[in-house]
Amino acid sequence: MTFFRVLTVLSLLFHVPVLSAESPRNVGFYYGHESPIGPLFAYDWLVLQPDQATDARLSLLSRGGTAPLAYVAVDEIAKSHALFPQVDPAWIVGRNKAWGSVILDIRKPEVRQFLVNKRVVPALTRGFEGVFLDTLDSHLMVEAGKVDALSFAQAQADLIADIRDRYPEAVMVINRGFHLPARALDQVDALAFESYFEGFDPESGRYRPVPEEHREWLDARIAEWSARYPEKPVIAIDYTATPQLAEETAHRLRDRGLLPVVSNQALDRLGPTSPETIRRQVLVLHDLPPQQADQSQAHSRLGVVLEYLGFVPVYRSALEPPLSEPVLDRYHGVVVWWEAGTAHSRLCQWLGNSVQDQLPLVLMGLMPAAPACQRLVSGQRMRVPEGMLQVSALQETVGRFEGSRLPARVPLAMPSALDTYEPWILIEDKNARSYSPVFIRPEGGVALSPFLFEPGPDNAAYWLFDPVRFMADALKPESHPGVDATTEAGRRIVTAHIDGDGAVSRANLPGTPQAIKVILDKIIHHYPIPHTVSVIEAEVSERGVYPAESREALETTRQIFREPNVEVASHTFSHPFFWRMMEGGEAPTAEQAAYGYAMEVPGYEPDLKREIPGSVAFVNELTPDDKAVRVFLWSGDARPGKTALRMVRELGLVNVNGGNTRPLKYDSTLAAVWPDARLVGDELQVHAPVLNENVYTDLWTGPFYGYRNARESFDLLDAPYRLKPSGIYYHFYSGTYPESIKALHEVYQHALDKPNSPLYLSEYATRVQARYYSVTTRDDDGVYRWKGVYTPTTVTLPDSLYPDMKKSTGVAGFIRHGQRHYVHLTGPGAALAVSEVAPQGVYLESANARLTRWEREQVSGATSRVTVSANGHVPVEFRFGGAESCRVVSEHPATRLSPVAFRLSGKAVSNVVVECS
Repeated sequence: MTFFRVLTVLSLLFHVPVLSAESPRNVGFYYGHESPIGPLFAYDWLVLQPDQATDARLSLLSRGGTAPLAYVAVDEIAKSHALFPQVDPAWIVGRNKAWGSVILDIRKPEVRQFLVNKRVVPALTRGFEGVFLDTLDSHLMVEAGKVDALSFAQAQADLIADIRDRYPEAVMVINRGFHLPARALDQVDALAFESYFEGFDPESGRYRPVPEEHREWLDARIAEWSARYPEKPVIAIDYTATPQLAEETAHRLRDRGLLPVVSNQALDRLGPTSPETIRRQVLVLHDLPPQQADQSQAHSRLGVVLEYLGFVPVYRSALEPPLSEPVLDRYHGVVVWWEAGTAHSRLCQWLGNSVQDQLPLVLMGLMPAAPACQRLVSGQRMRVPEGMLQVSALQETVGRFEGSRLPARVPLAMPSALDTYEPWILIEDKNARSYSPVFIRPEGGVALSPFLFEPGPDNAAYWLFDPVRFMADALKPESHPGVDATTEAGRRIVTAHIDGDGAVSRANLPGTPQAIKVILDKIIHHYPIPHTVSVIEAEVSERGVYPAESREALETTRQIFREPNVEVASHTFSHPFFWRMMEGGEAPTAEQAAYGYAMEVPGYEPDLKREIPGSVAFVNELTPDDKAVRVFLWSGDARPGKTALRMVRELGLVNVNGGNTRPLKYDSTLAAVWPDARLVGDELQVHAPVLNENVYTDLWTGPFYGYRNARESFDLLDAPYRLKPSGIYYHFYSGTYPESIKALHEVYQHALDKPNSPLYLSEYATRVQARYYSVTTRDDDGVYRWKGVYTPTTVTLPDSLYPDMKKSTGVAGFIRHGQRHYVHLTGPGAALAVSEVAPQGVYLESANARLTRWEREQVSGATSRVTVSANGHVPVEFRFGGAESCRVVSEHPATRLSPVAFRLSGKAVSNVVVECS
C-alpha cells in the first residue's frame, strides 16, 4: 500500500459524514414503473425518472416520508427524450454514442433556461421534492469541453444557483461534480458518484469489478468533500448483475461510511436497504382482462387469504405482456390463478425463466394446455385420468374444511404424483396411474380445478381444503409480523356506516317520518359509537329530484352532522351505478342496465367532477364549522376507476365501499370474503368490511328483517380466522319498516356485546392503507419497524412467537386469537422485537381505544408500574395480562371491572398510571 493511499484511506475513515437527523439513511434510484409502491417507502430519498412516475406515486411517497427526486441530465439529452425535438441544433457540441444522446453547450444561457424551465420547474411543480443532477462531466468527452472546462463548470454553477434561488427548500444531489467551484458545492445537499466497487461497461454490456487505482482517485475526492462538508451525505452508486452481490456490495459501501445504491445497469432493480426491507408483496396473476381484475377469483376468493397471512396482493392480468423488470427485489412470491383456461405460453416461459426456483410459485385453477405451462407443474407429461377415480385425502383439512364432496371423475389433465411433492390429494384412475391435483413442493404449490371448491346452489362455492394452510405452506411467509386491519388494541374493530339512499323515504311508523329521522332517533342516538353518515345530494337537495321533501331532509341532515359521534361522508350527487362508464370503461350488460344508470336527474348525465368534488362541496355546506367531509362512499357497482380514485385522494378523503363480503352458512363462507382493498395503479380502493342490508333482503324486496343474518356473517369472519371487523353497514331506508329497524338493533347488539374497539370508518380505512402504503423493515438485531403514509396500530405474529416487551419500544402488549398473536403498537415510531418465549411481567391484554403511550417500569419485587394513554370514542377500558391484580394509582376516575380490568370516565385519557403485581 502506497503512502498516498494510506493517507487517503485514513482521511476517508476520519471524515465519514456526520449526518443530521434530517439526512437520509437510505437512498434509492428507481428508473422503472412496474414496482408496487409499498417497497419504495423504504427509501428516504428516491430518484425517479419523471416520465416513469405518476402524480399519485409522487404524492403518496411524499406523504409517507420518502422524498421523490427528479432525474435531470445536465450536459446531455437522449435522442429518445420527449423534449429532444425542442433542442436547437446550435446547442449541440457533441454526441455520446454509448447512450444514444447528444451533449449540450451549457455555457449558453438559453440551454440553462431550457433545463430549468422545461425539466426542473415542471418536475418540482408536479410534486418532486428535489433533483438529481447527472452527466455533469459529459462535456469532457468533447473538444470544446476539454479546452474550456472552466467555463462549463462556471455555467453549471450558474444553473445550480438558479435552481437554489427558485427553490430554496429543494433537495439537490449532484453526480460527481468534483470539478465544480465552491459556490456550487456549497449549495447542494449531497454528492453521488458511480462505480466504487462494482460497475457496468456500456460498450461491452458487462458488469465488472472496479480496478483498485480507480478507487484511489475516488478516495481522494471523497476525502476532500467529507472534510469540507462533514454533514452532507456521500452516495455511492454501484452496479451488479445479481441481487445477492448487491447485498454484499451495499454492506461494503456502508462500512466505508458511504450511502449505498446498488442496482442493475437499467436502475430498475430496487437496491438493498438498511434496515433490510421485508418483501411482503405477492404478485397475483389472473387471466381476465386487466379492467376486470376485481372480478377474478384470484382477487375475490384469494386476496383475503393473502392479507390474513400478512401479504400485500398485487394483481396483474396474464393477458398483459409479462413484466420486464426484476421481481426478486420486490415480491415474496407469485401466485397464478387461471380460470379462463386459455393458453399462455409466453407468460409461462417468463415464469419458468424469471420466477420458478427463485421465488415461491403457486399455480391454481384451470391449468392451460400449453407445454410451457404444464412444465411449471410437473416435469412429467400430464394426463387425463381415466374412468372412476379413487380419491384419497392426505392432508387433514381436505374434505373437512367447508366442502366434503371430492370429484369422482376429472376431464382435465392432471400431474402425476411425484416423490418430491407433498400431496394433499391423491387420485388413482382405472389404470392404476396416480395423480396429485393439490400438492406442496419446496418451491411453492399447485391446486388445480376441480379440486378447489365443491359447487353449491346459486354459484355458491365451498373450499375443499383450508386455503390459509395451503398458501402458508406454499408461500412460506416466515415469521415476519403482518399488518392487521381487523383489531385495535386487542379487540375486534366495530364500524358503522350509512349510505344515503332512502333518506326521504317515509317510514311505516306513526306519523310517517322520513327514514333519515328514524335512523337518527332510533339508532344514532341509541348507540353512542362512531357513525360515518352520508347523503346523496340529488335526493336531499332542494334542486334535486324530491324538492318537496328537501327542507325536512336537510334539517335532519344538519342535525345528524352535529352529533358528536358522527363523521361526515358524501354518497355522490346522483348515485351512479356504473363508475367505469364515466372513464370510458366497459358498458353494463342489458340485464345490469335494466337497474338504471343513476338517479334520474332531469338534463343530467353522470360526470365524475359533479359526482365527487361537486357532491363533497354540497355536503360540506351542511356541516358545522368544526367538521368537514372525511369519507367518500362509492355507489352502485362500487367499481371506481383510476381517475375517480385519484379525485377522492386529491380531496384529502378516504374512499370506502365495494367488495362482496357476505359469508353465510347456507351460502359461500370463506369463498364469499373479499380482500380489504384493491390497488388500481398506485390508487387504492378500500372495500366495505361487510356488505349492507340490500343483499341480505334480496335487493330490498324482503324479508325486511333479513339484515339480522349479518350477525352470522360477523361470526364467520371471526373464526376460525379473524378476517374482517364487525362492519355494520346499511342505508337510510332501513328505517322504513319496524322489522328492518329491529334487525338493525339485533346487529348492533350482537357486535357490541363482545369485546370491541369502535372506530370511525375513516380510521378503519387508514388501517387498511397502512397495509398497502407502508413498508416493513428489520434491522440487524431483528427489530421490526414500519414507514409509510400510515403505519399499523396492530400487527400479527404466529402464536409461536411473542413480542419481546423489554427490547421493543412503543409495544403495549398482545392477545391471542385463533392461531395468531395480535400485537398492540402505540404509534408510528413503534419498534417490535420478537421472542419464542412468552413475556414476563405485566402487559396490556386489550383496550377499546387507540393507544398512544405505553411505558413499564419495575417498582419493587413483583410490582410493576405502567403509564398508558389512549384515544377512543367510548369510555376507555383497559385489561392487563401477566398480573394477578392491578390498581389505578393516578388521579383518573376508574371503575374496576375485574382484578386486572378498569373502565375510565373519559374517552381520551393521558398518562394513566397503573400498578400491577
